[in-house]
Amino acid sequence: MKKIIFGLILFAIILSAGFFLLNIEVTTRQGINYEVRTLKIPLYLKVLDFYDRHYNYKWLVNNLIKDKTGDEEKVMAIFKWTIENIARQPDELRTVDDHVWHIIVRRYGTHDQFSDVFTTLCNYAGIDAFFFRLFTKDKTSQIPFSLVKLHKRWCVFDPYNGTFFVNDKGDFASVEDIAKGDWGEKNFGNLKRPNLRYSDYFNEILSIDFESAHKLSRANIQSPINRLIYGVRKR
Repeated sequence: MKKIIFGLILFAIILSAGFFLLNIEVTTRQGINYEVRTLKIPLYLKVLDFYDRHYNYKWLVNNLIKDKTGDEEKVMAIFKWTIENIARQPDELRTVDDHVWHIIVRRYGTHDQFSDVFTTLCNYAGIDAFFFRLFTKDKTSQIPFSLVKLHKRWCVFDPYNGTFFVNDKGDFASVEDIAKGDWGEKNFGNLKRPNLRYSDYFNEILSIDFESAHKLSRANIQSPINRLIYGVRKR
């Protein structure tokens, strides 16, 4: 009888401690029109939201790539879906930046948010990807490019403008191909902005620390395991 009572007391203590811990206030950040604010929410809500986004990513990607075989087919399926389902940021609507999944729910985004969606979904398909801003020589203009690792080569995409790049052989152009001038543009949906010259942005494309940038990118830390690894490394 004493063991039962002790067990019940211990269970009640653990339950109370768990309830207390899950209700601890933590923070999350949200950007509205490029002004970032910090919001306080209970820990249990942050955890639930995190796993809700995680399983939504998995469900979406599994449906996008279920009939695709090679990595190239998977990447192009995700690229095409991003272009067809995310609209460019309307001028009359506010710019919101919090979680990548919310961009998918809102169905519109800025240039870098297109790359955020595309590279996050690529990571959920098991293909390393991140986005990186490349500048012109005079630093007056920049474009966020998506970098996707295919067959140990980092290849370049611009989902906002519906553009990907191929080399003379017709394969996806790697950063090495682009650096030596072996590249051409392919475009979906006539989205490319007039007078946009990509060559102006490729001067320092080989200076990127690709592996490090990928590991630290938001696109790579949306899953629970990668978020845990990121948290350990950060500390």
